[in-house]
Amino acid sequence: MTHTRFISRCASSAPSFPDTPPWLSSLLSARGIRTEEEAARFMNPSLTDLHDPFLLPGMAETVNLLREAIVSGKTILVYGDYDADGICAASILMEVLHEEGASLAYRIPSRHTEGYGLNADAVREIAGKAQLLITVDCGISNVAEVDLAKELGLTVIITDHHQPPEVLPKADVVMDPLLGNYPFPYLCGAGVALKICQALQGMAGVEKRLDLAALATVADIVPLQDENRIIVREGLKRMETTSRPGLKALLENAGVQPPVTADHLAFRLGPRLNAAGRLGDAKLGVHLLLTPDPAKAANIAGLLEEANRTRQNLEREMTSAALSQLSLDELANAHVIIVSGEDWNPGLIGLTAGRLCERFHLPVIALSVHGDTATGSCRSIPGVNIYKMLSACGDLLERFGGHEQAAGLNVKTDLIPQLRERLEKEISAAAPEECFLPSMEYDLMVPFRVWTPETLALLDRLEPFGCGNPPPLFLLQGAEVQSLRRVGKDSSHLKLTVLDADLTVVDGIAFSLGEVADEAPAVLDLLYRPVRNDFRGRVSIEAQVACINNSEL
Repeated sequence: MTHTRFISRCASSAPSFPDTPPWLSSLLSARGIRTEEEAARFMNPSLTDLHDPFLLPGMAETVNLLREAIVSGKTILVYGDYDADGICAASILMEVLHEEGASLAYRIPSRHTEGYGLNADAVREIAGKAQLLITVDCGISNVAEVDLAKELGLTVIITDHHQPPEVLPKADVVMDPLLGNYPFPYLCGAGVALKICQALQGMAGVEKRLDLAALATVADIVPLQDENRIIVREGLKRMETTSRPGLKALLENAGVQPPVTADHLAFRLGPRLNAAGRLGDAKLGVHLLLTPDPAKAANIAGLLEEANRTRQNLEREMTSAALSQLSLDELANAHVIIVSGEDWNPGLIGLTAGRLCERFHLPVIALSVHGDTATGSCRSIPGVNIYKMLSACGDLLERFGGHEQAAGLNVKTDLIPQLRERLEKEISAAAPEECFLPSMEYDLMVPFRVWTPETLALLDRLEPFGCGNPPPLFLLQGAEVQSLRRVGKDSSHLKLTVLDADLTVVDGIAFSLGEVADEAPAVLDLLYRPVRNDFRGRVSIEAQVACINNSEL
């Protein structure tokens, strides 16, 4: 088995909080909680803790321009993005503005023919039918396109959450939580749309749209802290009793039963909604979320279900083709992976990049080549800011944008070798070598006997888990193997029983780690999550194992 570095994310000393066991205080500390007041807010997220929307720079101007357009009967066009965040953001804003009496239109660009963000042809078309253009989840990098929109007489409001470039577009308003001093700068696009809703309609409007904002927040992998934690925690509750026919149909097709969790949003609902833009028309997603007709919702959800199955098959094929391009000898000294294919589906290259990034623990760019131009999607590892690395190679790129861990780009096909060479130099110079060693973070070493139904209930209060609030992982060191056996339809999983240091018998399951049984180690180090197992009325605590090292090596 591959040896993985286990790194503790908990400090050796942590503040203690009243009526809180030391292990829970350490978990809170590792998530940035320093005071008793912060601990109370984290454990009991409340809508009353959402920040004043007018603290977002440009919010007052945005509200004034929208209200003025509504009163004067101008048509407002909402321009979104083709991913789950953009679909939810457009749906939130459309719904709010419709309630406010606006004359509305919307546009979601095609991932396949238009690409991300504003484009000149779309701007010209919009200018012929609307007077105010407002973007959601895009636009912060569209300097030339905004200039064109202004020349054509459009009022332009940019709302985005991506990294602002050095030169901002000259829109009437540019609103991004990363600009100015907003208390929480890590909202997703739908989160920004929800703040516009809060400014226009107060908390009553927010509560009606928390389900959509929660779905987008989890799907877009922004930190589940501060406002995002509140949005997701409260949104999950409302999703269980949602009156939206589209969400009901999506939940049913995905086989999700209450209680709805953040994992359901990340791995079941998000991929189905994303399938609309990856393989076809993302407008289907907006239709699904906004339709009041259950029959129409069921039909659209069925189409997305079929698209998602197709996506899974194509993704497997593309990942296999990408793997065939790689040499293990070359990877041994590489700091970045670049793979490419003729006419690869642009909607799936990000998934392929993510698969390779996870497998090889290296930054990855997957490129879809169309003639003399390639469209790329990047995924990175902790310690390598891929947006900064692309910025350092900006002279080679047609366009780029994104975050520290994920980004997109366009590059001329003949410049791909030069881009690979430059990125290799930039990344190797900027990132320490330990960034590239396989590693997993865990929280604490806790005796397994600590886990009871009561302590697991305390652990559950840290949910929802996701980016910025990872599910707690615990280290079990020097566990003596009692039994190991392969299980599952294809024997790919591992059932194990071990004895920990204080002679507690620990039963566990390790998904996709069946090969460990073949190696038959005698002593193991495990990273695990304690989980409740209810079998015929008997409750026991088991270990859901995330990673295994052979202690003897």
